[in-house]
Parts: sequence; structure tokens; C-alpha cells
Amino acid sequence: MDTIGTIKEIWRYPVSSLGGELCNEAVVGSDGIQGDRQYALFDIVSGSVAAPEKEPRWRPALFLKSVIDADGVKIGFPDGLWLYLTDPQLPPMLSKHFGFDVAVGRYAETDARTASLPRVSNRYCLAPIHLMTTASLKELERLVSSAKIDRRRFRPNIVVEGKMEAGFAEMRWIGETIKFGELVCKVSEPAKRCGMTLVAQPGLDEEAEILRTIIRHASRSLGVYCEVVKPGRVHAGATVSPDAAPSRSMTRASSLGD
Repeated sequence: MDTIGTIKEIWRYPVSSLGGELCNEAVVGSDGIQGDRQYALFDIVSGSVAAPEKEPRWRPALFLKSVIDADGVKIGFPDGLWLYLTDPQLPPMLSKHFGFDVAVGRYAETDARTASLPRVSNRYCLAPIHLMTTASLKELERLVSSAKIDRRRFRPNIVVEGKMEAGFAEMRWIGETIKFGELVCKVSEPAKRCGMTLVAQPGLDEEAEILRTIIRHASRSLGVYCEVVKPGRVHAGATVSPDAAPSRSMTRASSLGD
């Protein structure tokens, strides 16, 4: 069976809107990567969930990180401080970082360590896996010659390095079923981009031309969303291939730019 490429990177974002962690491998269930986007920041006064793409007051979220270790999920601050979600010092530190009262909530049932956190509404109704290709990142960098394109702006779960290195390659995969080792996913829809793509974050300046270019050249979409057909474990370097005989669109994509 022809291969599309290999998994270059796997990313997990335990707390929505915060920077995530690069993983060598991950377990993927029907609802996505285990531990991905289980928690969110919220305004203690209004109860509203963080929305940095809409409200500038939430943009400091992009300068925080979240990771998972043996003791649970923790949040990292720009000064190097790390605090677990249940640490009583976390809400005051978040409030200091943002300049208003902020705490962490959970989207659904989680492990016993965070069962005391309040439930918050998940404002995202997206597919479990967000996929991008290095081809799309290179194409965007070609179009936006004034800025370095970094995949961190787009928060993908899986980055595929493919044989095709021309254009927005993964857009040709919509409707196709793809294997990532033992994991099988169906590419369901384009990933529409928002203001998060241009906002400054660690090591990256604000760059409005990125979103303008995506709107002009790719109908506001970059990357794709995938539904999980067969859960499984994935690891960096795993082969990515069509789940069945490749369609004409995937065959054409595989022949581009070798």
C-alpha cells in the first residue's frame, strides 16, 4: 500500500488555549488523544470560558503552558513556575497573570485528583483530531514571505511530513480514511482559522498577515479535522497511509513535488 508520509510530531494540550506538550507517542480514543483539552480557564466572576481568539484580555493564555506528568496536569508560567491544577496557589497566580479573577475548570469527568474542580461549558464542538502537514506550513511560509511560519500558532495534534510538498496537501484528503499505524481516522472537514493564528506567543511576534493570507489563498482554512474510526496508539515516525485503495485525489496528491 502506498504511504502518504510519516508522523513528524504529536501534540497534546491538556488545558484549552494554553501551549501544549510535544509527545513521542500517545493513546488515541474515540474522543481524541488521551489527556487532550480536558480543562479550561474561566472568569471566576462571569463564569465565561477563556476565548483568546475573541477577547484580548485572554491573550496572556498563550504565554502559559500545560503538560501532564505522573502527578497530573500542571500549568507553567513565563517565570518558570509550575503549579498543578489543584494547587491552592494556582487561582491567585492565574489572576495575577491575567489581571482579573481566573481559575481552572474541567469539561467532563476526569481523574479523582481534579474531581473537585468546577464543570465548565466546552465552547468547541470540533472533531477529536486536528491534523496538519508540513506541506501546508511550507506553502503558507511561501505565501507570507515576511514571517516565519511556526506550527505552534495552529495547535495541531498531529503533524504529517508527507511525500507531497506542494500546496495545502491535506485539503485533498477530506472524506478519506487514513491509517496512522494502528490508529484509523476519517478526514472530516477543513480547520477554519481564527484570530489565534496571528496573536503573539513565546518566540513569535504578532503577525496579522498570516490570517489575511489564509483567508485570501485557502478560504480561511489550514489543516483538517479527523474523526476516529479505530482507536489506537500512535508514535512519532509512524507510517501514514490510506486505509484502503487510495482515491484519485490522494494519488494525485502523492505525486506532487517529490
